[in-house]
Amino acid sequence: MNTKKSHSVGNSTGNSTGSELVRDYLAAVEREASALPADRRQELVADLAEHIEIALAERPGGSDREVLRELGDPRAIAATALQESGFGPGAVPGAGAVPGAGEAPGHRSPAWLVVLLPVLAFGLGYLWVPLGFALKVAGAVVLFRSRHWTKSQKWTGFGLTALAPSLMNVAWFLFSYPNDPSQAEYWTAIVAVAVVTVAGAGWLWRVRSDANAGQR
Repeated sequence: MNTKKSHSVGNSTGNSTGSELVRDYLAAVEREASALPADRRQELVADLAEHIEIALAERPGGSDREVLRELGDPRAIAATALQESGFGPGAVPGAGAVPGAGEAPGHRSPAWLVVLLPVLAFGLGYLWVPLGFALKVAGAVVLFRSRHWTKSQKWTGFGLTALAPSLMNVAWFLFSYPNDPSQAEYWTAIVAVAVVTVAGAGWLWRVRSDANAGQR
């Protein structure tokens, strides 16, 4: 994960002061949590940034200040993170939960939704192409934001559930459709795309793991 993510978070009206407020808050958390390993500290800050971004999106007209007040003092967040990661007084080694933004993982899409979206995109896309495209894009977004797969697994899953089926459809319309294919050829192409999509979704489901949360 990367602390750069926090730089994109501002208030819902785009006010630069609000953005600076959020950046100062995240910087304070990172400073107070300096005893954490770098990757763990970056994960904490990035999860907090995402939590703030989601909270603002869910509250039209809401302010950064309100969300930050709810999160609490940066020192308390850092102290909890240090304790739960085994680096502070009264530490509980291996606890590993992200403090302050403790609710943030709950806002992430569950693994079953990530797996379901490409299948829905395939089925509904034949009824209305724009809907299928929108679902495919949504599936890719939630996949790459998910904590259930490593980066390499995400790219493999994207290739199997979105890229390969799309390329197969493009090839069909470029090379087969203009030649007036038979019904048998038409259904064979549909089944082939379905098999690739479902196989990719099934693979994602099999390799999912909460243990990959830190390998983004």
